[in-house]
Amino acid sequence: MPKLTSALLLAERIHYALVDLSEGSPVFTGCDSFHRPLQGHQHAYIFCESDPNSGACEITGAIVYSRMGFGQKDQEALQRLSRVWGPEGLEVNLALQGLGSREDFAQESPLLARSRSWVSRTPFLSGRHPKRTRAGVPKVDGRGLQIGGPEHELRRLLELAGLPEPLAVEPVGFARLGGRPVAWREFVRQRSGGGPAKSGFGFRIRFPEAVAGPVALGAESHFGMGGFEADEAGFSDL
Repeated sequence: MPKLTSALLLAERIHYALVDLSEGSPVFTGCDSFHRPLQGHQHAYIFCESDPNSGACEITGAIVYSRMGFGQKDQEALQRLSRVWGPEGLEVNLALQGLGSREDFAQESPLLARSRSWVSRTPFLSGRHPKRTRAGVPKVDGRGLQIGGPEHELRRLLELAGLPEPLAVEPVGFARLGGRPVAWREFVRQRSGGGPAKSGFGFRIRFPEAVAGPVALGAESHFGMGGFEADEAGFSDL
């Protein structure tokens, strides 16, 4: 199996396969029958997982999650998905392990848990550029955050997602995979055939109340980027 650092490429191939197997179901394409994008990020997210105790950091499974649910044709596509392949020798055999609600799997996956504290598992890719004046001075908001900068964009997307305003946000410089730190630059951060890779960032977020996962934000979030996992050990002083 590929490593979690290649999660974007595997998620992309799973996406293509499900679009084909479902004959273009909106839950997988993200578009309606008139090819208009669905609103509210209701369509499928694909998250790759790995055993945090494995030094190999290999992907051990994938979660396909959709707020709009899966119809009969969608479920049949998930059941029929058995193999994907792609660039750089990517070839993975797959078998459906179960179907159910988020709550059915919340105990098994920290991506689907309920928590006040969340930490980046895959890099957050901002879809905006930091703003500066013509003189090159950063434009900042009332909190002193550079407008369009990574944290400013993260907070903007949290608000758009209807999540509570965080009590605290702090940068995190790496993911911990297999007991070792892995810098965000080590992750694949662009889909096959895409342009230059976006810079990756990580954060730890503390909410005033527990929120239910998945928490996934930013560019390529439907392909597993910008994914957060429950982190109750974080912000122990709050």
